Amino acid sequence: MKWTNKGHEFDTVYQNIEKKDKFYLFGAGEYGEAVYQELEDKLPIAGFIDNNPEKQKENYLGQHVYGLEEIEHENAGIIITVSPYTRKPLIQQLMTGGYIYNQDFFTMEIFMSVYFAYQREELYIPSISFLPSTKCNLNCEACLNFTPYMKEPMVRSWEIVKADVDMFFRCVDYIMLFHISGGEPFLYPHLAQLIEYIGENYRHKVHFLRTVTNGTVLPKKEILEACRKYNVDVTLDDYREAVPASEERFQEIQKLFKEYGIVYEINKVDNWIDLAPMTTDHSDWSELRLQKWFEGCHVPWQELRGEKIYSCNYASYAVVAGFMEEQEDEVFDLKKYDRSRMKELMEFRMGYNEKGYVEFCKRCSGYVDINDHIVSPAKQKERS
Repeated sequence: MKWTNKGHEFDTVYQNIEKKDKFYLFGAGEYGEAVYQELEDKLPIAGFIDNNPEKQKENYLGQHVYGLEEIEHENAGIIITVSPYTRKPLIQQLMTGGYIYNQDFFTMEIFMSVYFAYQREELYIPSISFLPSTKCNLNCEACLNFTPYMKEPMVRSWEIVKADVDMFFRCVDYIMLFHISGGEPFLYPHLAQLIEYIGENYRHKVHFLRTVTNGTVLPKKEILEACRKYNVDVTLDDYREAVPASEERFQEIQKLFKEYGIVYEINKVDNWIDLAPMTTDHSDWSELRLQKWFEGCHVPWQELRGEKIYSCNYASYAVVAGFMEEQEDEVFDLKKYDRSRMKELMEFRMGYNEKGYVEFCKRCSGYVDINDHIVSPAKQKERS
């Protein structure tokens, strides 16, 4: 989205929030719990909404769980508290029921960001992607990190990584999800040190501290101990169909996670999207068409790197891979941040920037909602 009223883009949204007498959280699950824990002592929470009839039979976190048709609509706001990947049907359900987006119902990202900035004068960030390294032992054809295009992996020094973390938390009061990604994070030599540093200094500012692994690399003991100590959960990608030789290693990793009491989730998908940066050409598109493309993309991530936040993490990855140039108007330089720019930084994280799109849009087939380049997960190619 293109900035037209910097620092005031969400004024009307906050006015709509202020008018509500009570709020319901739509989604009695992990995200619902996270939002409830942040808001229960700040706002009147009337209960949860969930489409699962079984959940409606029991309370959740001491709150009643309603079906949507049961709730009182007048002067009540609804906050959608489910993953961005599964919320589209809920949005359609609410709109069909006569609820208006950003007036009657809000995504958790927008609500939390706007409420904290306007009501509490605190900077709340929904999530950030942090890549200390792009080193990976796999070479997936449709890697969203563009590993196959890199001549050499980026392995960042501890001093640089630490500076990024310190700068980020100097600016940010609270974040729902700090995601340590890659590459393959278990190959980063300072991963345990990074987890320990965040854990000791900033864990109180982070709800979910999470990393990910491709299921083919055994984590070192110090990584496992750090994850256990600082409550780091892990996404375990299941690529065994594409990489059959990883079966035994995958089982070993699960055994270690269970042994150390680490919370993990197996992520197995039927297909991937291919951003297809070498074959996509939107260079002749108008500014308006590019802006609509960017807004419809709904990419949920931004990247922290070099004490800056990048408007689109995939555009940032393309810069690191070496086939795009960094654009000054697509980054927010945290070194230039002060509290007078809090709402501006909040807006940037919620998708606003100077152009209303990023240059990489001209070479990208888009994220899940708009991409029809469907490919098999983790298909390997020979390294050149």
